[in-house]
Amino acid sequence: MSRTASTDSATKVESHPDHVFTPPSRPGDVALNGGQEQREQQLPRHSARGLDVAYELMKGQHDDSPIPEKDAKRLRKKLDWHLLPLLFLLHGVQFMEKSSLSFCAVLGIIEDNKLSTKQFNDLGTAYYIGFILFQWPHSWAFQRLPVAKYVAANILLWSLLSGLHCVTPKYGGLFAIRLILGASEGCVSPGVMILIAMFYNRVEIGQRINWTIQCNGLAGVAGALVAFGVYFISPNVAINAWRAYMLIISGLCLITGVLFLLFFPDNPTTAKFLTNEERVMAIRRIQENQTGIETKKWKKEQFKEALVDPKTWLFFVFAAVSNIQGGVALQMSLLIKGFRFTVPQTTLLNIPPSIVATLAVSLAGFILKYTPNGRSWVAIGYTPFPILGCLLLLVLPLTSKGPQLFGLYLTYLGLPVFTSVVGWVVVTTSGHTKRLTVNAIFQIGYSIGQAVGPQIWQAKFRPRNAIPYAIVLASFVADAIIIFFIRLYLQNENRKRDRANEDKDDFTFVEKVRQDGTIEREKVSKTLLDLTDRDNKAFRYAL
Repeated sequence: MSRTASTDSATKVESHPDHVFTPPSRPGDVALNGGQEQREQQLPRHSARGLDVAYELMKGQHDDSPIPEKDAKRLRKKLDWHLLPLLFLLHGVQFMEKSSLSFCAVLGIIEDNKLSTKQFNDLGTAYYIGFILFQWPHSWAFQRLPVAKYVAANILLWSLLSGLHCVTPKYGGLFAIRLILGASEGCVSPGVMILIAMFYNRVEIGQRINWTIQCNGLAGVAGALVAFGVYFISPNVAINAWRAYMLIISGLCLITGVLFLLFFPDNPTTAKFLTNEERVMAIRRIQENQTGIETKKWKKEQFKEALVDPKTWLFFVFAAVSNIQGGVALQMSLLIKGFRFTVPQTTLLNIPPSIVATLAVSLAGFILKYTPNGRSWVAIGYTPFPILGCLLLLVLPLTSKGPQLFGLYLTYLGLPVFTSVVGWVVVTTSGHTKRLTVNAIFQIGYSIGQAVGPQIWQAKFRPRNAIPYAIVLASFVADAIIIFFIRLYLQNENRKRDRANEDKDDFTFVEKVRQDGTIEREKVSKTLLDLTDRDNKAFRYAL
């Protein structure tokens, strides 16, 4: 019998409980099973500290055979039915809240609070200043607290803050509310990205992020209809139109927060609607992502790696540049009204761009399903439409309000450019701390763009708005260029790994020291080790 350590062997050592022990080779040891044991001896050993939350559930699960298609499809449907309705509701309600300022602009908030053009724009910027300031605190919380419960707590906070708009007088109070609201809502996008990546594989992540974001369009339709309805509130009623709108949003946030708190799981291991067998299958199903589920230990080395990874900053620059376009959404109601439409007409004319955006994102998701490595081309392929829209807005006479409105609607076809990249960020980063850091930096870029966006729409540029439209046009051109360079960089990284042809083992060993001082070695999948995409040489970047 060989004395070489096997997956179940124990060796006496004097060490700290978290010491990583590699058994020494001994002369005369014999390799068993045609050299398999010797090969396993050469695999790297890893400490049991900071492992993925799925480690305990997956201990002893060494079956790497493909999950039967019938079982995988059944599980995917079960996940979709339990998770997607809540994600759709969350994104829809959040979008209604984010766009509330645009609708309230034509419902009386500007007149009631005596806001200047600059002050109104500053309210839009304040929201994203809060977004920026709280990205790191949110990342800290995601690493240490249950993700879904943390998101739910923030949704309940939105309900309170949305309602406070109605009793907050003047510009200063509204600025403070918008700042705090942005700080709270800043957890949604990174939180949803983290949660979706825990339950779905690479192709499914992109599709479901697209499906979730396309609810923004449906929410835009709902928001327009609510604004249309509250506009006709009688002047004799104590509450006016824009305050009624904010109270409705507050109620929707409350309902969403309660549902999310009660029914959304923090990760597959805590999903009550799954059996233990289904939880194991859910984790096995996404091991191809090479990203793991999550770990609650902050890893300084992963944080540093995120900061020096070129793709982190390429995605950051994209997020900042592309979200300058967000100023269009804030100004949409004012721009439509500027084409000499009435307030009721303006609220209803907000519906078509929302439908356009929904259909565009849906089509992008459909294309992505059949071209899993083509998300960069999908994003670039959508940029000509908003570019054309901006050109129409720049060159058409102001008297052509129909064609001008059509050009404005075309800018909404740029939404799939951003949604495609959001999913791309998720699937190109591994290591939980690193992924949180990259997501936070991406969200900071997003917030910078959204904070700058409202400031380009100054009163002196009206009614032509040539400068704002030119800036938006330039940002769409820059989007295509940045995405192309991100693809080139990731493609080159994949080729380097293919040429190196190393470290193709899917399993490795984790070693724990028992209370009696003996070593327990457990063979586990590398996806449970919380390795970064740089450390895991089996990782290939989605394109």
